[in-house]
Amino acid sequence: MKVLLVNKLYSPDVGGGAELTLADLAAGLQARGNQVMVVTTTSSDAVVEHEVAGVRVTRLPLRNIYWHHGGARRGALQRMLWHARDAHNAAMGRAVGEVMRRFDPDVVSFHNLAGFSTAAWEAAFRQRKPGVQVLHDYYNLCPRSQLFRDGHNCAIPCTSCGLFRRGRAAQSNQLKGVIGVSRAVLDAHLRNGLFAEVGVRRVINNARPFGGAPARDYRPTARTFGFIGTVAEWKGIRQLLDAFCSVAARADLPTLRLLVAGEGDPAYVENLRTRYASDRIEFLGRMSPASFYERIDVSVVPSIWHDPLPGVVFESLLYGVPVIGARRGGIPEMITDGVDGLLYEPDEPGALASAIAEMVTTPGRVAEYGLRAGAGSGRFADMGRVVTEHLSVYDAVAGR
Repeated sequence: MKVLLVNKLYSPDVGGGAELTLADLAAGLQARGNQVMVVTTTSSDAVVEHEVAGVRVTRLPLRNIYWHHGGARRGALQRMLWHARDAHNAAMGRAVGEVMRRFDPDVVSFHNLAGFSTAAWEAAFRQRKPGVQVLHDYYNLCPRSQLFRDGHNCAIPCTSCGLFRRGRAAQSNQLKGVIGVSRAVLDAHLRNGLFAEVGVRRVINNARPFGGAPARDYRPTARTFGFIGTVAEWKGIRQLLDAFCSVAARADLPTLRLLVAGEGDPAYVENLRTRYASDRIEFLGRMSPASFYERIDVSVVPSIWHDPLPGVVFESLLYGVPVIGARRGGIPEMITDGVDGLLYEPDEPGALASAIAEMVTTPGRVAEYGLRAGAGSGRFADMGRVVTEHLSVYDAVAGR
């Protein structure tokens, strides 16, 4: 089968977990004997065609006012103009359509389309190529891809999002299939009227190749908690810091530590460092997962936005580290409350602090949850499963 994968970025340009998953998917499809090509964007003024780890990649110049990866954050007016062009970027639609004509794929698998816009959908539709949209975030509902604004989740797209996404529901019905990386992200789109007439709808959880975690020596109770990921407001880092400080201040508990790994807006991170300055809290910056997980007892994923399927959750489980996770997005689809971790409601005052305290005060709980986490998380290390499930969707939409 000839498969064309379309995504806003591709290695070595990586914006997040979607690019990591896409690279593994491309390699896995090709290893099964399929012909694979990736189409992505570039800051160059010319088309770039080359191979990355044996996969054919075509990089198209982005026809917008700036490239959407790296560099300083743009001003509000520039961002608005960028998103206005991205509502339907006909030039990018023509460019990706030309690649489709040359490659002649059996299936076109769309991933994050920022930069391409849904003009890419229309290119496939005009050429009668069955298209499948993989939902990694909320781009098709919200230009910021988060459905999160001013510290709050949006139950429905706001007025400005509605303007930039006018007609998107009807356009989505040009596709033959839709895949959500979690049930949460798929259902959010269906509730808002997208993909209503799309015949093939599936949930396929991501995975990540994993060589196995070293044996762990679990403490009787938790002493060191950890956060790894983008240090940003929507990730709930401030709520975690507040909750940790309230528990760590208790005189009846042993000395606790919180390790924060990852990067974010420098001004925001510096503000957190200053506000929560303590010898119990350490900001580590970018750090490899293997090095990070060996230093903590419990991983905390305190997202306040509806994080579709944060890889840090299944990564923690694979390393045998129990997780305290917010009941948001796809997080509850990975953690079984009271089995391999704890779930809490972010809007409930004191809920996160109570979960942290439970892991500190209950002997044996860290080992109990950690062992179950490591034993039950194998599907998140099985990239072969992901490839097989995507191929089943391709077969379905191609009529095979």
